[in-house]
Amino acid sequence: MRHDWTLLCTEVHTHDSGAIGLGNVFSSLQVTSPSGSVENAESFLFDPPAILVSHWTAEFEAEKRLHSSTVQLMAPGGDRVIWADNLDFDFQFRSTYVLTLILQDMPLTGTGTYEFHVLLEEYAMLGEWGRASLTISDALGAVQS
Repeated sequence: MRHDWTLLCTEVHTHDSGAIGLGNVFSSLQVTSPSGSVENAESFLFDPPAILVSHWTAEFEAEKRLHSSTVQLMAPGGDRVIWADNLDFDFQFRSTYVLTLILQDMPLTGTGTYEFHVLLEEYAMLGEWGRASLTISDALGAVQS
């Protein structure tokens, strides 16, 4: 199994040819909070919604099956999971799989770099996993780690 790429964007277009069009790819956001501080905000609403996209390839016939996966959002510093979801990746009739997970919002613990991890359970321990980072700063541009 091979992880090809993982990223955040706001537009995804798939084509019959297998090509994927991506629009508005991003890795940082400047956030303004009504309370005046991102540190006091509990969540961030994406407008338009963000899309986590992760592309994977089954390299061998034995890998063409259903795989359990976990998508996690790690707090800045990477010391704790603040959101997670379990999904199935279906390779039964294909050799590539594209996860498209629409994110309406995300929990916040303050400014810093958040990481979305995409883990196929039996391959994560071998070091094959996807990651997309998102750096959140306040309106003054301050980022804390």
